[in-house]
Amino acid sequence: MKNIQDKKKKNFKEFLHKFFKIFIIIFGAAIAINLIVIGVLFLIHTNKLADERGYLNPKGQMVEVDGNNIHVIVDGNEKSDKTLVFIHSNGITDDSVALEPLFGKLQDYRLVYMDRSGFGYSGTAKTDKDIESIVEEMRSVLAALSIDGPYVLVPNGIAGLEAVYWADLYPQEVESIIGINISVANDFEGITEEQYCGFFNYLMVKFAAIGGQRYVKSVYPDNIGAVYTEKQMITRKALISKNFYTQDMYEEDLHAVANAAKVKEAGFPTDIPMLVIFSNPLMRPYIDDDASVREEYEGALEEVYGTQTDASASDADKIDYVGQYNASRKEYFSQFANVEMDEMSGPSRIYTYDPEGVAQRIIAYLSR
Repeated sequence: MKNIQDKKKKNFKEFLHKFFKIFIIIFGAAIAINLIVIGVLFLIHTNKLADERGYLNPKGQMVEVDGNNIHVIVDGNEKSDKTLVFIHSNGITDDSVALEPLFGKLQDYRLVYMDRSGFGYSGTAKTDKDIESIVEEMRSVLAALSIDGPYVLVPNGIAGLEAVYWADLYPQEVESIIGINISVANDFEGITEEQYCGFFNYLMVKFAAIGGQRYVKSVYPDNIGAVYTEKQMITRKALISKNFYTQDMYEEDLHAVANAAKVKEAGFPTDIPMLVIFSNPLMRPYIDDDASVREEYEGALEEVYGTQTDASASDADKIDYVGQYNASRKEYFSQFANVEMDEMSGPSRIYTYDPEGVAQRIIAYLSR
């Protein structure tokens, strides 16, 4: 009996030994394969960055702020009594090129655009990304170039928080705000830092560093409406390949919820005139021009109402989805007497689709 038990123990030990040996071999092979794949991706990315370097010539000038090089474009009429300061959203690294068609239609004004540290052509820097530091970086750049206010701030996306905070802290420096599809502090209510910027965001930094974005077609813009030249599109894509999601972008996302709380605490600047331009991708003609948006919209309708042969599909006409798209944001801004609102057909960065329409609205607003 004892011999049988000893034999079973021996067999079990041999099994465990073989199992762990195979497991270690497979695990080691998996690590080796992953390292090889990462190495190959990084090598390809590095070689392509070298090839794309010829397209990455900054249009503007580099301004040193606290030891960091910030890329700044100053365009238009330097004698104008209106200075428009364009502020890009987080995660946007190609606006120095993306804004060119719009800038071409606003040459009567003095136009300023800057890539924040870690974006576009600006150097990566270990700077604080709390909202005070972001605003101070922009103010320091303007001061270094002797560009005095008051300014017309033109933020896009989450940069709306920075523009509002700027107006709260330095109202004498802000003549007006023209927000293009901007976020507000209330958008972050009930959201934790982890929910907004979690481990996935951290992995995105590493993913971008090895050039993983090159294999995700959706991260690159389409030239819908033929707004850009071929060279401009190549340059935009090269900038995105270079700085798809940097450590600085991650840090801004990490601070977003706290920054929104600070903006809310400071309050909404009710004494600063403001124009808010909403973009609506469900409006025509954009939904007809962007096949991916149209397919997504039609798919959502089919999921709710069934196919066209379903009797309930007729109910879809009773709900104004286009009108509801910006309804909550319109309701929010409607409580402020100093805010005018407009809505345009197009994507979030509406100036990449209809720069003429955006320019017309800006000119009309500033002419009043």
